[in-house]
Parts: sequence; C-alpha cells; structure tokens
Amino acid sequence: MKAQPLLRPITGAVMVLWLAAGLVSALAPAALGGTFEEGHAAYQRTDFETARKIWEPLAEAGDARAQYNLGILYDEGRGVEADKAKAAQWWLKAAEQDMPEALHNLASSYLFGIEEDYDHDQAVGWMTRAAEIGLARSQYTLGKMYLHDHGVPQDDAKARMWIEKAALQGFAKAQYNMGKLSRDGVAGEVDKKAAARWFLMAAKQGYAKAQNHIGVRYARGEGVDKDDREALFWVTLAARQGHKEAEKNRKTQLDKLSDQEIAEVMARVEAWKSE
Repeated sequence: MKAQPLLRPITGAVMVLWLAAGLVSALAPAALGGTFEEGHAAYQRTDFETARKIWEPLAEAGDARAQYNLGILYDEGRGVEADKAKAAQWWLKAAEQDMPEALHNLASSYLFGIEEDYDHDQAVGWMTRAAEIGLARSQYTLGKMYLHDHGVPQDDAKARMWIEKAALQGFAKAQYNMGKLSRDGVAGEVDKKAAARWFLMAAKQGYAKAQNHIGVRYARGEGVDKDDREALFWVTLAARQGHKEAEKNRKTQLDKLSDQEIAEVMARVEAWKSE
C-alpha cells in the first residue's frame, strides 16, 4: 500500500529546540481499516485516552506507527500524564524499525535532554540515521549541529552538505540557511546570486526571515536587479508576520515609491499566497 501523508496534530505547540528543528508532531498515517484507524478516529475527536488504549496493544506487538503515536501522546500529555522519558522509549522502538520521524524525535529528545539528561552522542547517531534515510528536517538539524559545534566538532563542509540536501527537498529553513551560507561564503565561495535564489525560494513558502532578506536584496540590487517595488512587497509580507526588522525596512521603502506604486504593491500583498 502506498504510504499516506503524515497527519497534523489537532492543536497545541510542540517543543522547539535551540536548533529550531523541533519534534515531528504529526501522527503516523492510518491504515485503511481495523483498530489502528479506530485509534486515529478517536484521536481526531480528541478522545486521546481511547486512542491510547487502542494503540497500546498494537505498539506492544511491534507496530511502528502505534509506537510512534504513543510517543506523541506521552510527549504532549494527551490522554496521559506528560512523560518525556516514556515518549522517548516508544520512539526508540519505532526508531529501531527505521521510522524516520521516530528517529528524528528520539534524536531531538537526547539533544534537548530527556528529563534533563543530555546525550549528544545518541542525538548525533539517531539524527544521522534519519538524515541518511532522507528526512529533510533531520538533514537540516544535523547540518546546524555541524555548523554550530553542537554535539559534533564544527565542520562547515558537512554542515553545508546536509543543509543543502534539506533545501533541495524544499525545506524552507534550510533554503534560508543556504542563502546565508552562500552570502557569507561558508564552505564555498561568496555567491550573492545563489544567496538571493535560496532566499527567494524560502520567501515564496512564507518564511518571514527569508522574505525580509530577499526584500533587502532587491532594495540593494544584491544578487538580483534593484527593484524597490519588489523590495517593498517582500518586506511587507515579512512585517505582517511580526518581523521587526522588516517593518523598519518597509518604512524605508515607502519613502522611495509613489502613492500609485505603493497601491500596486499592496494589491499584490493582499492577493499573495505562499507556495
């Protein structure tokens, strides 16, 4: 059976790590029938206790999806008392079956600390496995770890390699970081045109930092042709997401354009949708 897309959690924020990677909090895909789907249906109607009761025997029998989902329940305290250690235990069982999202969450738990018990060696090992399987979020996180000497010796070449792999899969944060690496010449030559291309890719996905950066590049004519209207367009989108620097840049751009030009740009802003 063809794998189904991962399903989003119903509400609530998940733990955000220093590396801005976070846990993968989507549920594993439901089967076409049977008790696993019944557990998923219970989760969807916020009956988390029933979901847990359905998934537990499946998880004990070795179902990686149920193991992973139980980890989510324990991590977020849905239908059970929140218990990061138990969450990690269930993710370990799924990770041992090479489930990418479980590998990532297990690695993130060790990186962030399971009940304040950090283990960077474990974090690197599991994160590398998830990255090698091809999970973009893990590739990005591993790249950031190498970039910032977090659990591994700093290695700009490896950092760039992993971040680029994630960027090529369309991961917006990785695209934004490739823009910075290209701009600064990290593990390669300074390439302002490449930097602008990467920033624009992430900006089109709605990533505010990238929107501000590409707006600045249009304002300066750095890596792209100078275009004050494009600059205003992108920094306005970023400012609307609460990016403070973008708001300052927006005010600067407003002084450069006529009322008619500003009206045209704002019409584009109102009509804009992320890719």
